[in-house]
Amino acid sequence: MTNWDDLRFLVAVSKAGTMSGAARLLGTNTATVSRRIERLSDTLGTPAFVKAADGWQPSPQVAKLIQLAQNFDGLLQSALNARGTHSEAAPVQIKLGCFPIVTREILVPGLERHAKALTGISISFHDRIFGDGLGDHDIVLQLGAPSSGRVITRKVGAFTVRVYGYGKAAPGADWVGLTEEHDAHPIMRTAQAYFGKPPRYRTDSLHALSSIMQATRLPGLMAEQTAAQDPDLAELDPDLAPQVAEIWMLYHESRRTDPGIRLTADWILQCFQDAADDLPETTAVRTCA
Repeated sequence: MTNWDDLRFLVAVSKAGTMSGAARLLGTNTATVSRRIERLSDTLGTPAFVKAADGWQPSPQVAKLIQLAQNFDGLLQSALNARGTHSEAAPVQIKLGCFPIVTREILVPGLERHAKALTGISISFHDRIFGDGLGDHDIVLQLGAPSSGRVITRKVGAFTVRVYGYGKAAPGADWVGLTEEHDAHPIMRTAQAYFGKPPRYRTDSLHALSSIMQATRLPGLMAEQTAAQDPDLAELDPDLAPQVAEIWMLYHESRRTDPGIRLTADWILQCFQDAADDLPETTAVRTCA
């Protein structure tokens, strides 16, 4: 390869999964990204990416090259952040991807409680409901451990989803649940068995789900952390099995020594510890009489 700048385009397409997404990351246009990838493919004598159902995937011929480029990029960023010159005026930029409910219920309270822990850090929060791996984020909080990738992983906490209602709700009642892609999950199977029919309203966000329940006063699924804030809510049936969702933090292994990553990761862990400490002990046993 004679043009090392092409590596930026390789990494961007790999992270974003689309040419348009890579263009946004690079601050250029889709035509330029497509042209550079096509030129690189000609140089390699094989397509650099292949089209898949979930976007462009790197071909085996460039996978190792992308891995090397990502390692270099991570080490370079870590070295820059380790210089110790960052301040409130010029903070370390961290792009954090996580579920909206995690941002709202767990991380946002920590912005006030532990503001000093984030001195010199600027966090950009991005909603990330589906997906596995880092993508174009510096740190990701996701359900379950990642399936692959050269990443540092750690279980940071969990949240429990139960079936709640505003008063009694007999089987056959309308209810609020998650979208169809979640129907196979235990909590959705349990709720459908209890109500005896699919939910009347669906959403793929637990945050939006709780808002729909509050607006309609219908029963449905809700995280314990959210239900604990509404004294009118109670668990419908203690015999209904809850769903405990493990939340894992991950970042690229090349960022292991990055002080910006370390400070942000420590702050995230403290936020989850606070959330566990704040959860009332009576939440799990409060039921509709």
